[in-house]
Amino acid sequence: VFTKTFAGMLDENGFIANGDIIFNDDLSETYVNKDARCMQLMDEAVRALNENTKLEAGSDIYNRMEALRREKEERAVLSAEEDEKLSAEIDRMVFDRTEKNNYRMTLDSKKDKEEIKALGLEIKDMDKAIKAKQDEKKAIIRQRRESAKNDTEYNNRFNARMARLEEEYKSAVSGDVSEEKVARNELIAKEIYLSIGRYSGSKRNKALKALLEQLKKAMQAGKDLSDPEVRRSVFDREVLYVRYIDEDDERLHGEAMLNLAKIKYADDWTKIRGNRIATVFQDPMTSLNPVLTIGKQISTVIIKHQKCSQGEAKKRTLDIMAKVGIPEPEKRYDDYPFMYSGGMRQRIVIAIALSCQPKILICDEPTTALDVTIQAQIIRLIKDLQHQLGYTTVYITHDLGVVANVAERVAVLYGGQIVELGTVEDIFYEPKHPYTWALLSSLTQLAEKGDDLFSIPGTPPSLYNKIIGDAFAPRNAYAMAIDRVKEPPMFQINDHHWAKTWLLDPRAPEVEPPKIIQNLHEKMLKSYVNVEG
Repeated sequence: VFTKTFAGMLDENGFIANGDIIFNDDLSETYVNKDARCMQLMDEAVRALNENTKLEAGSDIYNRMEALRREKEERAVLSAEEDEKLSAEIDRMVFDRTEKNNYRMTLDSKKDKEEIKALGLEIKDMDKAIKAKQDEKKAIIRQRRESAKNDTEYNNRFNARMARLEEEYKSAVSGDVSEEKVARNELIAKEIYLSIGRYSGSKRNKALKALLEQLKKAMQAGKDLSDPEVRRSVFDREVLYVRYIDEDDERLHGEAMLNLAKIKYADDWTKIRGNRIATVFQDPMTSLNPVLTIGKQISTVIIKHQKCSQGEAKKRTLDIMAKVGIPEPEKRYDDYPFMYSGGMRQRIVIAIALSCQPKILICDEPTTALDVTIQAQIIRLIKDLQHQLGYTTVYITHDLGVVANVAERVAVLYGGQIVELGTVEDIFYEPKHPYTWALLSSLTQLAEKGDDLFSIPGTPPSLYNKIIGDAFAPRNAYAMAIDRVKEPPMFQINDHHWAKTWLLDPRAPEVEPPKIIQNLHEKMLKSYVNVEG
């Protein structure tokens, strides 16, 4: 899910709640022509901005009016604490009901009739309890609204205060706009066109309207729009912000910070996805079209992103096929995917991903569907091509053997969070998080004859429920009382190593890693020598 955000591939129900993904790339350079449409749009923007700039003079009063409105609204609803408590109770009841129903669905309708019937009655009772709790929440809200509506004394006081503020506001926003603000607005108008000039006509008009509305709100609230970072925060709600650099008689020149978490325009993604960031998925047959030839599938990507001729695309296709180890690419160009083995198909998927020489290659378990011998070949291929073409590889894998072979830096994730981050040497030889200890202890190479293979007890947490404390605590043999009540911060161990565990708190007792992973380097070397022998 995390790496899908790099290339704008989140599912329809996915979204980025907060945070940034900054991508340094030459796509950040932006030029737009100063044609008649550009000048017309900028004039329109300057007029609207100058008119709205008057609102800045009354921002203090506006903010007081907004605070007064919020105060009145809060009297008619649940407090944040009350809403969180009731919503959490309802969510827990709904989850328990779902779990019960899921269990019922696993039962045999012939052998477990009585249990199915009993569970059905329990689920009915749970439905009644859920509805009762939901009705209780609605009743409290109705009561608050009615009480606020009938509080004549407060409402009269509110109306009088609001009327005074509205008079003050009307007077404050009736002044003139300074030359300094006009010059600032002309700069903002140029940045507006730099940010939306690449859009189609209807999309551009819609974006202009939305941007002007956001800028108006910022002016009302008194935000300092002379600060580029403030402008960026306003623009990012609607479009990718492009900062003005300079211009000549023909073009405006700007620079965008490519924040992949903020891109909303589909055409922007087509310049990045495949062209700058590419992905290799687990199963090559889900990535290849069975009714198109191999050559056609690679050359189509090249033509789309590189804007070259059919002949040039074929030449580049044969070149990349040779690079990924396809023998006699001229003869295999017109083959179909079913004519290739699993390993060869994955080589073609890699060829498609690398055909436009991306800067980042995301490998999502690229060897899972292949046998062990082919896995090693594909891993070596990706590493060799990385050295030749100079791209960055992001590997998603549960195989620590792959991690040891390909990684320079490693992020260990648990429960949707990074719990340890460091160099590959940090993670393998100086691990600090109990989950990393457990993963390393599971390496079969470390097992000795007569010992049971290690496995992590319990099951991963359900992300439908709110996690209290450390997500790994229920499965952690080293968990302390605080792990079950408070989420640990990320502790820094050195310049390149961090871990999210209370064991690194100065007040925590000193704990040694499991014996099986102590002196791991020597044990891995011994295991390697034994295998070679």
